[in-house]
Amino acid sequence: MRDAAAAGLGLALLPAYFIHKELARKQLTIVDVGVEAESATIYIGLPEDRRGSAKLRALTLWLRDAFGNPPYWEVALAPTKR
Repeated sequence: MRDAAAAGLGLALLPAYFIHKELARKQLTIVDVGVEAESATIYIGLPEDRRGSAKLRALTLWLRDAFGNPPYWEVALAPTKR
C-alpha cells in the first residue's frame, strides 16, 4: 500500500512510523480526511511485588532511547518553521 501510494496510485491509511522516510522526502503527504486511526501504546508488565530485573530495565531504557521523545517517525510530521 505504501509503494502504491508513493507511486501516485491512490490513498492509503498507514501508520506514521511506516512512512516517516517517505514523508520526510516529500514522496507522500498527509491528507486530512477528518478522522484518525487509533493509536497504540507499548506496556511492560511485571508483578507488583517484584522489582524489574536488570535485563528488563535495560530493555526499557533501550526502547525509550531507540524510539526517542518524540518518536523519530513523528519528527517528519512536525510542521516546518518559516
